Amino acid sequence: MALPFAAAQTASSKPEGRERRQMSTDEAAIRQVSEDWIRFYNGGDAAKVAALYTDDGYYLSAHILAHGSQAIEAYWERGIKAGGHIDFIKPLTLYYTGDLAYCAGTYQATNAGVTVDGRILIVLRKVNAKWLMAAHETVVRDQPL
Repeated sequence: MALPFAAAQTASSKPEGRERRQMSTDEAAIRQVSEDWIRFYNGGDAAKVAALYTDDGYYLSAHILAHGSQAIEAYWERGIKAGGHIDFIKPLTLYYTGDLAYCAGTYQATNAGVTVDGRILIVLRKVNAKWLMAAHETVVRDQPL
């Protein structure tokens, strides 16, 4: 457990040199949020996806600014019903200290048969000992023609 004044922790997606460092409990829990998100979304459960956000969380994209659990759940429900599928989320960097964290990365999704890739930024907050998304932004990269 990280203490409030603990040193900031940075986790890279690539092990340094030949040595693999031990992943902390917080880092593992933060990484699990993305894995759960994919599993719940691809499994068609928007309520479980929304439960990964804080009650006052935000989801932002070019299409929407959803604020709060109900709005976030409704947005993801529409995506699921439209046949959306997340192929992968690849964290590029992860940083955490105390009860705040962020993760930046890339993702690939297949929506209505069209595969796109983009960038993702997630800000997480530890609430009652559980890491939840406080802000989540995605940007679809310009796709080749």
